Amino acid sequence: MYSIMVTKTNRMIPGILILVATLTVSSGLVPLMPAGVNLAEAQTSVKEVSAPGLNPNEYYIFTQELDAKESQLGVPVAVFTLTNIIVHKGDNVTIHFYNTADELSDRHTFSMQSPYKMDHDLAGGQNATFSFKVDTVGGFTYYCRYDLPSMIGHLEVLP
Repeated sequence: MYSIMVTKTNRMIPGILILVATLTVSSGLVPLMPAGVNLAEAQTSVKEVSAPGLNPNEYYIFTQELDAKESQLGVPVAVFTLTNIIVHKGDNVTIHFYNTADELSDRHTFSMQSPYKMDHDLAGGQNATFSFKVDTVGGFTYYCRYDLPSMIGHLEVLP
């Protein structure tokens, strides 16, 4: 009889989430994981990781134009550099938003619907810093009004 169990590891490699698979066979457990990963270490709890600024719950978000032909694809090809923010109810969140476009006419927004209704619209080369308190648990999408569906991110508010 065979079965596979997948667990998360707290081993940190920037930008990579490591999952450890273990194959159970009649003779016992056979770890299926990268060489050099300690099984005991791999089974410990995972810590929350984000893209922190200088202070807790401070985030830097930049716009980025992808190297693709937007006219051929038929959809915008810009993205946010940070697409997942995880915070807890009651936290104060500070966003440093940078429009890195060279041309003033290349506008981008950081927009959210209720309950965190906001719409920060920046010309190319501009930046803005804004703060808000998260008081509603759940998942919320932030986006650029000019570059949907490619330029979106997710704010997750935990209890």
